[in-house]
Amino acid sequence: MASRTLQCAICLDDINDPRILPCIHSFCLGCLEQCCRDKLPGDEVPCPECRAGFVIPKNGVAGLTVRTHSSEPAIRARCQRGGGGYCEEHEDERIKMYCFECDMNVCSMCCLESHKTHKYERIETAAEQFSTSIDDEIEQVTSRIECYRGASAQVEAENYKMLDNIKSIKLEVKKRSEDLVEKLKQLADRQAKDVLQELQSLKSAAEEEVNSHTETLRLALAEMESLRTSLEELRSKGSPSDMTQAANGMLVVAQELLQTYVSPSEYRSPSYNFTSVNIDELLSDDQNFIGHVDKVNDSGNVTICC
Repeated sequence: MASRTLQCAICLDDINDPRILPCIHSFCLGCLEQCCRDKLPGDEVPCPECRAGFVIPKNGVAGLTVRTHSSEPAIRARCQRGGGGYCEEHEDERIKMYCFECDMNVCSMCCLESHKTHKYERIETAAEQFSTSIDDEIEQVTSRIECYRGASAQVEAENYKMLDNIKSIKLEVKKRSEDLVEKLKQLADRQAKDVLQELQSLKSAAEEEVNSHTETLRLALAEMESLRTSLEELRSKGSPSDMTQAANGMLVVAQELLQTYVSPSEYRSPSYNFTSVNIDELLSDDQNFIGHVDKVNDSGNVTICC
């Protein structure tokens, strides 16, 4: 039996590996994949034909519903031609009847011959019955469409709500990071100031020690140089009488100075080391100074009564 294949509105060719959208329009899987090549699962994409939005499934466009009734029997095409034509088997008879069991329009002779045991009615009467059934289906489908449109709008609203929530948390994280950097800078500046003050105290103490040692050496030198000058003048310029009167006393002073300043003490300046804190260990990867994100509740599928 011959069949009529649906046509893809994108490639305008017979539909291949059809996928049906929530708006009931069907397209080739390859055509849909090409249209959605820049989109990701979860993105909303407009229908190529009616522009109604649909969401790409988790596993991509291939996850859309497969259309299993992609072709219709040729007999339905014959029905769609309606009454008034002539019968193919009884060329002189007009097609005026509809056979419910065979789902086809026939002539009166067909009803008496090949369809005599079947239920049939005049085409106009059958059309009225079908019209009532179609109206009922349209009403139900329309109600279901509104239900799904409402669900789609609810999902979209929840998505916007989620995006606003993520945006708000993103700003909080950035603010927390900036505050933490400022606090760490203040802490580092304060601790650096304390270390520098400690270093200044060590420097002052070392300079005081140097000054004291220098003053001791200066005093010893001054006393010994003064005595040497006096001894040299007495020896070179003094008379025998001066020599005998002053020599013993000056020699005693010389012995006292030599006993007092036997040898200068050795001085070594202090040396210091700076050991920095290991910042890599302090700021290890498993130590979080910013915070963390918690899921407040499950945002699962919401059932909407139709």
